[in-house]
Amino acid sequence: MSGLSYICDEYGSNSEDSDTDKGQEFDRPKLPAPNLSKVVVVASHTHTDNPELHGGRSRLFPHVRGNWASFVYVNYDQIDAVCNLIDKLEEVVVTKSESCHRCDDFHISLSRTFVLKYHFISAFSSSLHKCLANTESFHLGFGAVKIYCNEDCSRTFISLEVDPFAQKHLQEISNKVDQVLTEFQLPPFYENPSFHMSILWVNGDKKFELESILDELNEILSQEVEKSLHAVLVETINCKSGNKYFQYKLR
Repeated sequence: MSGLSYICDEYGSNSEDSDTDKGQEFDRPKLPAPNLSKVVVVASHTHTDNPELHGGRSRLFPHVRGNWASFVYVNYDQIDAVCNLIDKLEEVVVTKSESCHRCDDFHISLSRTFVLKYHFISAFSSSLHKCLANTESFHLGFGAVKIYCNEDCSRTFISLEVDPFAQKHLQEISNKVDQVLTEFQLPPFYENPSFHMSILWVNGDKKFELESILDELNEILSQEVEKSLHAVLVETINCKSGNKYFQYKLR
């Protein structure tokens, strides 16, 4: 007998049976409790960060499923010219640090790293597109080598500060990005940002040691700017959210 037939026989399946049973009491058997002993229980996902797997770097905030680390930036694509500069700077930097690492990519940040819920990504990107729609393209060059520490002082960066002309344009764009961040109740960029592109980093707070060789690093930069590290035209703004990339065309 099928399960459906069993249920119909036990409880009745039509109004005729119900009418016949009115006023009569029956001892109906209870259905057996389900056996859940073999049901597989899936454990919740837990992510443990191990800085040793990525050169000693540590997360500024914990990994949570559904939260996507995001930021807005200008991409710099003159890779060969930057790598030539790095080769020469690296020789000097290692005299003040036991180890020196190259940055994974070259960009100028226009926001802090912030967290977006997955279902907000599309709406955030649309708002950013509208906000940047009438922004003009501009040329970007570098004026000096600067040393920065991240917020928890776990890494020190050797960076290239953009020239004053580009600083002005980047500040205007950053203000527009801040408007969108505020709309989504996210933290704005720094109050007085120093727009720069990080190219090398070392573990720990090595700012004092590295600033002692700034004159030598800036002399190398000056020579490379004259030879190959020329200003580039910035025509797009980028946003990365997890593994998703968005690009916004400037006028």
